[in-house]
Amino acid sequence: MTPLLTTSLIVHVITGILAIGFVNIVLMHTMRKSISWPYLKKIAGWSVAFFLISWATAAYYYVVYYGGAVKPVILKGAYPWAHQIIMESKEHVFILLPFLAIALWLLTHYLEKTTDDNAKRAGTTLAFVTLALGAIIAAAGVAISGAAR
Repeated sequence: MTPLLTTSLIVHVITGILAIGFVNIVLMHTMRKSISWPYLKKIAGWSVAFFLISWATAAYYYVVYYGGAVKPVILKGAYPWAHQIIMESKEHVFILLPFLAIALWLLTHYLEKTTDDNAKRAGTTLAFVTLALGAIIAAAGVAISGAAR
């Protein structure tokens, strides 16, 4: 694996974890009675940026290396289902994460200007769903990495 591919994979993992962490911060703050909206909007914006960077570096790694070098090893190994089920599912769910993060970021802008408790609950729910899917995707990445060894 070239240094560029290694760097791409490292950036993918680190920015994905950071994105998930920032969504967790948003989730925790949406459940507070007193919210610092400028801070929350900034944190939500960083989650979008990190998800997009993770998305882009994953795409590069997948197209340049994974499909030709890792996928065949997994399919011929003891755990072919790691690609057939986990990776295929991950590919489709992973596409949603930046869009969920963008929706959450936009929602923080709306929530700052409203007193609607239902809208605030929707923000909390969206943050929870984004966090849960991000955590599942991260766990799937660990499983796929293990299957390639």
